[in-house]
Amino acid sequence: MDTVSYNTMLKSYLRAGKVDEASQLVQEMTDRGLPANAITYNELLNAKVLSKDRQGMWKLIEQMQAAGVTPNSVTCSILLKSLTRNSHSVDVTRTMDLIDNMRETMDEVLFSSVIEACIRIGQLDLLSAKLRKFAGQGGLLALTAPTYGSMIKAYGQARDVERIWELWIEMRGREVKPTAITLGCMVDALVMNNCVEDAWDLVHKVYKDESQRLSVNTVIYSTILKGFAMSKQPEKLMQVYGEMKDREIACNTITYNTLLDACAKCGSMDRVPQLLEDMKAARPHVEPDIITYSTIVKGYCMSGDVDKAFEVLEEMKRDGKQAPDEILYNSLLDGCAKQHRLDDALRLLDDMQDLGVVPSNFTLSIMVKLLGRSRRLNQAFTMVETICKENGFRPNIFVYTCLMQACLQNRQLGRAITLHDQILNEGGCYPDQKTYTVLARGCVHSGAMEKAAEVIRCAFHLPGHSMVQTTGKPCGVETRILEEVVMKLNAGSRGEVEVGRELLADLKKYQNISVQDNVYSQVVRQAADNGYQGSRGKGGGKGSPSRGNWRA
Repeated sequence: MDTVSYNTMLKSYLRAGKVDEASQLVQEMTDRGLPANAITYNELLNAKVLSKDRQGMWKLIEQMQAAGVTPNSVTCSILLKSLTRNSHSVDVTRTMDLIDNMRETMDEVLFSSVIEACIRIGQLDLLSAKLRKFAGQGGLLALTAPTYGSMIKAYGQARDVERIWELWIEMRGREVKPTAITLGCMVDALVMNNCVEDAWDLVHKVYKDESQRLSVNTVIYSTILKGFAMSKQPEKLMQVYGEMKDREIACNTITYNTLLDACAKCGSMDRVPQLLEDMKAARPHVEPDIITYSTIVKGYCMSGDVDKAFEVLEEMKRDGKQAPDEILYNSLLDGCAKQHRLDDALRLLDDMQDLGVVPSNFTLSIMVKLLGRSRRLNQAFTMVETICKENGFRPNIFVYTCLMQACLQNRQLGRAITLHDQILNEGGCYPDQKTYTVLARGCVHSGAMEKAAEVIRCAFHLPGHSMVQTTGKPCGVETRILEEVVMKLNAGSRGEVEVGRELLADLKKYQNISVQDNVYSQVVRQAADNGYQGSRGKGGGKGSPSRGNWRA
């Protein structure tokens, strides 16, 4: 038995998940006077990394160094795999220090691992430092197109357009021939940084080079299409599509889905029938998938043609190749909600459940809004309770907020406040800023200004309210509704003026929140108009708010 034999057994144990047995082998090696080498430690280290044993990982590195075995490029590559955006800064520093202190020169494989790790942890300053060191060792001379692609991808994510162009020019200057993947990284980096025109120009230049023409493929063009779709340039989008057809570059399902999505977002649904015909006529034939149907349905709903969206659903059912999913049904339900088509929405919900498509909290939020506007508040509560119970999930805060808004639309402020307290008493779901803004605005519309102040107190964790209060950091309310409540309180009765004054004082005292100067000036002017002048006004009576009080 020699070291190689033990390493072979060690690897077998680790592949079988028998880490303890593997560790015993290392001890047996030591007892027999066979020193563990870098391969031994690297195999164990890889097992520690895979099991996310951070302490065991660094303890093994210390044992390795104590035994006189220097970490090599494989060791560093294994450690780099363990780094994520959530990694401790100490782990990042120790790993990079090991790379700097290696006896061997960093090769391109290790440098590629450094690039990928720096992308994951979001620290391109470390990549720049390692790039300088690699260049100092003459490593850049041997860089291949995939490595350049990885660096371009990294700096693209960092929004450094200047640097990605430098890398591209440097790569071409070194006569490194870009692969389709490298070109794809470059085009994607430009599109990601809103430089889709530059990306298209680059594709044209590459295509003119006959030796590079084959690298311009469907994926590259789909990325260009995505860029023009994001910038809402439907004419450019169709130009790119026409160019693909002229150059006989195959369009796949992703290509057509990108085109259809752009038509939906830009309100160009008149182009959809022709695109569907092109899909059918394509060779090889391009089959629409669930995303295709969902995109078309959403587009018709956005353009207000809900009937056409229903036709697409029926055609999809007849075809039988794709089953409608929750996203498609939610798009249709949202379209019905915008046109107040309650009966159609209820039938659609039944159809959805008959087909075994489970409604989600998003589905419920759409239905609750529609039922609330249709003055069917009890039905909204019953629907939430029934669907959640039947499908084994709890309403989230968005559904509860919609229910509160429905209560307010139906002039049941007390029920909305009761629901707020109920969800906090039950636990597991907590109101957010949107919830409290909806409640406060509902109080204003109901004319219950003192209750609006109480909701704001609860939202900011101020004393002086009777509502159940959240724990942790207060959510508050939107600035606009806070200012509106203050203004309306000040324009009200003497009692409401006092409530507003105390609210402002407590906001300043407990949360260090001040209303804006323009709000303050309006407050003072309204106070004067109502006869509640401050100390500088005429006839300031008992309890009149002074400038100093309102300045809170």
